[in-house]
Amino acid sequence: MKERIFLCLLLATVSLLCSCSEQRYVPDSISSHAEITAKPRTTQPEKSTTLPGPEPQEKELTMIVNGMALDVSWEDNETVEELLVYAQNGTITVNTTIYGGFEQVGSLPQSFSRNDVQMTTEPGDIVLYSGNQLVVFFSSNTWNYTKLGHINLAAEKLAGLLGGDSAVIEVKYE
Repeated sequence: MKERIFLCLLLATVSLLCSCSEQRYVPDSISSHAEITAKPRTTQPEKSTTLPGPEPQEKELTMIVNGMALDVSWEDNETVEELLVYAQNGTITVNTTIYGGFEQVGSLPQSFSRNDVQMTTEPGDIVLYSGNQLVVFFSSNTWNYTKLGHINLAAEKLAGLLGGDSAVIEVKYE
């Protein structure tokens, strides 16, 4: 497993060094047909001095909740990198249920690295709980979590999207 992570990180580093700039499409509003991606924040590499040509497309994590692609700011940590590596083998689908009237929670297909800290979550926060539970908040709670990212969507829209009895959350590598 460590060799796969090292190889993926090495490939990602080479890809970043070879690319000239990051291209990102962010629409004016989110719709069920929008496809918005986010990835861990990284520094921009210096421009390449190689011959001009098509730039390689960087692959990223995309989160879809109940069929709606969301704008996510992913954390730059080991757990998100592990999710990215895992998602390269196929979409991670998590069937969640509401818990406590403030979050959707569901089991991931395996345990991931934890770096839990006591935090008070905000609507839109995406966290790892107990190493194998994906939690997405539409209100707040205080507990020990590993933060994975944040959905950039108003609290009212999050409550509408996540406030039902259950949700289907997909994490894709695209």
